[in-house]
Amino acid sequence: MLFQMCYGPEIQTIFESIRRNPGLSRCQLKHTYQYQEEGDISSLIDGALVILKDLNYIHDENGFLYSNDVDWKVTDIFRKLNRISQTEEEETLNFVFSTMYDQVFVKPDKMFVVNIHYQVNSKFSKTMVGHEKINAWKRIMEFLGLGRRVYSGFYALPQLSLLQEIVREAGEYEGGLQPYCERVIQPILPCITSQGNIFKGILYGLLALNDQRIIEISCKQDLPYKSYGPNHEWNWIKVQ
Repeated sequence: MLFQMCYGPEIQTIFESIRRNPGLSRCQLKHTYQYQEEGDISSLIDGALVILKDLNYIHDENGFLYSNDVDWKVTDIFRKLNRISQTEEEETLNFVFSTMYDQVFVKPDKMFVVNIHYQVNSKFSKTMVGHEKINAWKRIMEFLGLGRRVYSGFYALPQLSLLQEIVREAGEYEGGLQPYCERVIQPILPCITSQGNIFKGILYGLLALNDQRIIEISCKQDLPYKSYGPNHEWNWIKVQ
């Protein structure tokens, strides 16, 4: 189950430890990261291991842990979450975890949502998700670069480093902004609203990359694609 009481950085750290040292046991991980005798970090380690197994990053052989043939790439993690949202039965906890961003933020085109707990349990009435699970989701998504925790809510403005990595992986491109988002970004980060528009969080991020001259967003006349901006001046993107 992806809803684990984790913070984010420990998931990557534990994965890298297993990748570098195949055959580690849970007890060895605890011994490595339990810096003080007081307290017990077993639940934190167990939560990270469950997430890594659900994402198919590691596997267990008779109590010994091995990494699968993967590297830690945030874009790949979001691809996996996208696939989970498409293959898991609706209303399962993994389905809810993997589709929360799309359902709560992207589809209604809302960048900031305060009471995510209410929104999630309204949309997924058959699966009750507690406050602690929602808070864990926010922590993990912030670590992965999907946005920021703000007060009791979440601000879904993806970090520029994440968008830049998506753009870099896709390579050179010149064409309509709408099809670029649908073909390049959507398979990694959901970015199309229920009205068929580009999610504001993604659009603003791309405009920031344009300001940094990492990409170029402009206007072309008579295109069969949607245009964005106060004067409909953005409909073309160039990536070199």
